[in-house]
Amino acid sequence: MRIYVLSDLHLEFTPFVPPSVDADVVILAGDIDVGTRGLAWAQRTFACPILYIAGNHEYYGGHLSRTLDKLRALQTPRVQVLERDEVIIDGVRFLGTTAWTDYAVTGNAARAQWLAQAQMTDFRRIRTAGYRRVRPADFMEQNHQALTWLRQRLAMAYAGPTVVITHHAPSLRSLQNSPYAGTDLDAAYANAWERMMGSTINLWVHGHVHEAEDYVLAGTRVVCNPRGYPGEATRFDPGLLITV
Repeated sequence: MRIYVLSDLHLEFTPFVPPSVDADVVILAGDIDVGTRGLAWAQRTFACPILYIAGNHEYYGGHLSRTLDKLRALQTPRVQVLERDEVIIDGVRFLGTTAWTDYAVTGNAARAQWLAQAQMTDFRRIRTAGYRRVRPADFMEQNHQALTWLRQRLAMAYAGPTVVITHHAPSLRSLQNSPYAGTDLDAAYANAWERMMGSTINLWVHGHVHEAEDYVLAGTRVVCNPRGYPGEATRFDPGLLITV
């Protein structure tokens, strides 16, 4: 299976016209555009099956649960939004969730939460229960649910290839080439989910980190292919195809 991998296109800033690629499936690993606009763009742009993971930017100007409901309402048999969902296409199992974070990966969760709330736009642009602004604890709860679900699905034997899709990175290794890495704020971008990797996961696709990565960890290939913000040098490959 040939998988076209994209993330962090940030169409809210500049348009993107993808090259013609011979893909069986398109993975959009979050931060395509705000709200439901990225999903509408994907429906117009690609003819093959599309698996869409919401990133944090999809929720900007929206609500932590209601924005997801709006995205799900626009699904079609060809374009599917995955949030703690499993899809099997031509024998390949796809497990998808935004993931969010527990802020623990750098070893100082309290400081990571403080830095994130002070510096990240998420906490000014996303609402939740009662339309209050989100707090780190809201993302931590989402992260706990995602981790529990993913562990349960991976514990179920599957004979074919498995691809995991998240927006947040599964390992700090995905930040190894980022010029902004090296503080406790890294914990807002990655989780310590390496223990799930191995023979049960063939490929893990993520976004959120604006630096392209392609490495193998415990037998699992980890790929991130973000375009990023205008002017960023992310090593983005606009035609990246991964074969599983």
